[in-house]
Amino acid sequence: MKKTLILQAPAKINIALWVKHKRSDGYHELASIMQTISLADTVTIKEIGEAGIKIFCDHPGVPLDSTNLVHRAANVFLEHFSIEPRLAINIDKKIPIAAGLAGGSSDAAAVLSGLARMYDKPLTMPDIMNMAAVIGSDVPFVVHGGLALAEGRGEQLNFFEPPRPPLTVVIVVPSGVTVSTAWAYENYQPGNNQAKERAFSLILDAYRRGDLDSLRKLVFNDLESVTLHRHPQVLKIKEILASSGEGVVLMSGSGPAVFGLFSEKKSAMHAIKALDGESVNVFVEHTMRKNG
Repeated sequence: MKKTLILQAPAKINIALWVKHKRSDGYHELASIMQTISLADTVTIKEIGEAGIKIFCDHPGVPLDSTNLVHRAANVFLEHFSIEPRLAINIDKKIPIAAGLAGGSSDAAAVLSGLARMYDKPLTMPDIMNMAAVIGSDVPFVVHGGLALAEGRGEQLNFFEPPRPPLTVVIVVPSGVTVSTAWAYENYQPGNNQAKERAFSLILDAYRRGDLDSLRKLVFNDLESVTLHRHPQVLKIKEILASSGEGVVLMSGSGPAVFGLFSEKKSAMHAIKALDGESVNVFVEHTMRKNG
């Protein structure tokens, strides 16, 4: 009997993103505090009779060939265990694409974890995370989920308990704007690392305590200097969402998604009202603990 698995692939936000310098291998040395949230794609994996990996998606901007990280993840897993590829993978997109929310990485992570279950391979979480590191920098984090300090090019991970109770997360994405992560990093110019190091050392502690007042004064995302310059509407969203003074507002990753952290849902809903009339997509979500 052919098996079918239905999996959730949650998005991530960057509570802080510090881009230190470009490395000799072409990647950037960075430090980031990453958090998974309840906004998620649904990934369905089915065994099929014919050979190959077939990808389906309801979003026209998602590639259906081997350039999709889902295809790469399935290939890495199947080759590792010498399993003939006979799979159909459907991605029901809820996470906006090219928005700084790791949607593609999360879909790939779901496929890795799902195939381990489908083929009954007793892989530990570190095993799957090591496999994930071959696929993309964000994939090991989203395999595990929760809250982590990521260093190196994003593959060196230390996990922590996220704030309790969960925080409400508002995600705002301007319509018609996508940002290439590679473009954002290529155009980034490093700044004063000494000042950033002092702030960064305090951010994780403030976030875990749910101390939004302290966090508001500390958080930064180095890639804002690139994306906000090219896309002023992202800056406008940031300013509008922050105008209530109650949330912590920042761009996630290379953008253009902007998030707001709020201790109460009613504060989040109040902040969202100010966006009336703007051409944006808005999601009201919450922070999550680790997957599984």
